[in-house]
Amino acid sequence: MSTFNGFSTGFSSFFKAIPFIFKNKLAWTFLIPLILYIIIYAGGFTYMDHLGDIVSNYITRWLEYNGDSNFLQKLPGILSWIAKFLIQILFFFIFAYFSGYIILIILSPLFAWLSERTDQIINATNYPFEWKQFAKDIWRGILIALRNLLLELGITILVIVATFIPVLNIISGPLAGIFLFIASSYFYGFSFMDYTCERKRLKVKESILFVKRNKGMAIANGMLFSISLFIPFLGGFVAIIATVGATMAMNEIPELKKIDSQFAHI
Repeated sequence: MSTFNGFSTGFSSFFKAIPFIFKNKLAWTFLIPLILYIIIYAGGFTYMDHLGDIVSNYITRWLEYNGDSNFLQKLPGILSWIAKFLIQILFFFIFAYFSGYIILIILSPLFAWLSERTDQIINATNYPFEWKQFAKDIWRGILIALRNLLLELGITILVIVATFIPVLNIISGPLAGIFLFIASSYFYGFSFMDYTCERKRLKVKESILFVKRNKGMAIANGMLFSISLFIPFLGGFVAIIATVGATMAMNEIPELKKIDSQFAHI
């Protein structure tokens, strides 16, 4: 499948996944990322608040020891508020950057099951449930997410470094944001597509080759998920749609239907 056709299929399948989810009574899965977000944000901000108290108490003690003016006596309260505010902002940005992979790792069991269930509905097949295989699917999903995270971090660092190199920064500067967005979209899409690759018993190396051959589809699917991460609480819900959409799109690839016997020769 060409890059353009793959992109078109990946994009359209994402939006076809929405009515598919509701039609086949899979909408209950949206509750799981909602619970996850409540736990992460509630726990995260509570911890950050405690960290803010520690920092502000340290500042207060330092000022009380070194300060002797009325101004310094009032300053600890102001600095305490600033410290808490800055720490919570830092938590939000760190979570926003890594949230995509946090979602992929923590919700891997849900995505593995959801992809398999989607495949069963589309092809009217029944995959016998095995705990051992299910555990392998989850572990592979986590490993793929961690691999993609490390690769994306490496690419991000290289691009940032390139923006500080004379001559290179003329080109890399304006295009850096676009390139990083496309790279991020590709790696996210890879993760969603790999659940189907695992079900077809492709090894990781084979899956990497397969996704490269269908990079347009990976970018389209991951792009919509990547965009959703800019909106708080939305990413987990879109990840469910992306998982179903990726599975539907993968079923449109002719070579995938006979991949069990032919992939080694592709």
